[in-house]
Amino acid sequence: MIKGLFGNTSLTASLRAGLEETSSTHKAIARRVAGALSSSSSTDFATDLAKAGQKRVQEADLQRDMAELADTQLRYEADAKLLQQAYGRLRTAIRDTRG
Repeated sequence: MIKGLFGNTSLTASLRAGLEETSSTHKAIARRVAGALSSSSSTDFATDLAKAGQKRVQEADLQRDMAELADTQLRYEADAKLLQQAYGRLRTAIRDTRG
């Protein structure tokens, strides 16, 4: 019975795995965004103008990454809330059996 509550196939294990996955995805996207932002802080207008076509692609990539960042943040928050609720139900069940 305990394995069913806390084992690898339990709801809480799935939610914890989801938190870990979204956290690592979030970090990877944040690194890409930070890299893109630091590489775009040039003050050399002539060079920037020459690279205009490449910048459009980078801007599209940055916009996509920002959207993915928002998506992973929402998934993380949803998994965290569901995990909190699952643990709350377990606490309630344990409390009710002792009482």
